[in-house]
Amino acid sequence: MEKKKESIVLALIALIIGILALILSWVPIVNNFAAILAVIGFILAIIALIINRKNKKTLSIVSLVISIVAFVIVMATQAFYAKTIDDAFNKSDSSSKVAKKVDNSGSSQTSGKKESEKTSFKVGETADIDGVQFKVNKVDYSQGSSYSTPDSGNQFVLVNVTITNTSDETTDYNPYDFKIDDNGNQTNLSEYLMDDNGNDPVSDPLNSGSLAKGGSVTGTMVGQAKTGNKYKLIYTGNMFLKDDKVTFELN
Repeated sequence: MEKKKESIVLALIALIIGILALILSWVPIVNNFAAILAVIGFILAIIALIINRKNKKTLSIVSLVISIVAFVIVMATQAFYAKTIDDAFNKSDSSSKVAKKVDNSGSSQTSGKKESEKTSFKVGETADIDGVQFKVNKVDYSQGSSYSTPDSGNQFVLVNVTITNTSDETTDYNPYDFKIDDNGNQTNLSEYLMDDNGNDPVSDPLNSGSLAKGGSVTGTMVGQAKTGNKYKLIYTGNMFLKDDKVTFELN
């Protein structure tokens, strides 16, 4: 018995939707909508097959196949685009890490420590420690007087410093925050001088005190060390600098 002609209305609609889904299935983002169209086309094609179960089903089958193909392409292209994006991000991240490593390595070879990490200074240079600036202005030497004499082989070392608070908090200062280093022998700068008239020749001794924001103090500390040796002034007042002291080359 010859089959009747196919009822093509629903099958044609499914075909049109399936073709549209197939076209859009290659376009990123838009293929999300294509997936919905493919599902709709698939459902309509199934209904068309049911309606034409005793008739010819050529157009219904074609629309069904096209909808399935469109849906498969959507899934494949989305997986491909996702992988491409992930690879791009991973490559960018790896490049960033390599560039950072090279930059750190290069800077350490060409310029040594960054200025903010510098721990050794000369007379006239300023050290900044958490917003508190220290500067050695000058260094003088004295053999003392009849009233005050240094130990045998030593001389008095007079260090004039300026401390400036550029932080937002009040900071304390104390001459005992400093030591003079004489070839590893570190002693306090707590000497007291008297000239031959019994007067203190130091007109601006550095005492202890506090500095508010923007405050500054200049004063002289007196220590003693072996004559002819190389001296360093070491700031030890900050508890966090025990292993990385700030030093000033005095001569």
